[in-house]
Amino acid sequence: MARSHKETTISIRKLIVFHHSSDKSVWNIAKLVNLSHSTVQYVIKRFKEENRIENKVRKCRPANLTERDQRFIIRKFVKNPRLSGLKVSAEFNEKFSTPISPETVQRVLRAAGLNGLSSRRKFFVRAENRKLMLAFAKSMLNKPKMY
Repeated sequence: MARSHKETTISIRKLIVFHHSSDKSVWNIAKLVNLSHSTVQYVIKRFKEENRIENKVRKCRPANLTERDQRFIIRKFVKNPRLSGLKVSAEFNEKFSTPISPETVQRVLRAAGLNGLSSRRKFFVRAENRKLMLAFAKSMLNKPKMY
């Protein structure tokens, strides 16, 4: 499991470097900026070795869908939860220029907290039986309750 960490802001890093240049100790700087001393040490070390405060450029694949596209997909399922990912992806491909797969649709829905639901199976009731059940219920209306 990967560690989750909160990234320090650029302004805090600049503040750390400023205090370091004014000859304050790592522990004092850590207390001032309310961070651990190891974080402060890391920022100072990176500034000395690489002479940078900013993050490196991240190299990852750009997102296939914009927020607007994701909202479109979510809205479709909120309106009609019985739709399949295949139908929504086909409709999306017709309306928008970026083609997506049904797996992408499922991923967007899972991220939004809309996990797959299947409707409850109901047994078939013939018309004759429905009439008989209604007649029985009407006949029981006037009977006293037996507790």
